[in-house]
Amino acid sequence: MSQEAVERVLGRLLTDDVFRETVKETLSRFCHDQGLELTPEEHAILENVDLAIFAPVAAMLDKGIKRSYAENNPTW
Repeated sequence: MSQEAVERVLGRLLTDDVFRETVKETLSRFCHDQGLELTPEEHAILENVDLAIFAPVAAMLDKGIKRSYAENNPTW
């Protein structure tokens, strides 16, 4: 379950510009508040992730797979 939660968070960081901005202050806390089951180690790692590294990659993704452009927003 934990690995799945990590993958969901990383995917959302790439496909959702608003999410990336929202969690700038505390990604780990947001994950906890959303009920994403992460280990203490994963929380610590996420607290130290440089979210700026996701923006350039996200900019290269086709807009068709980005959350803000999706016709049917998935449940995160």
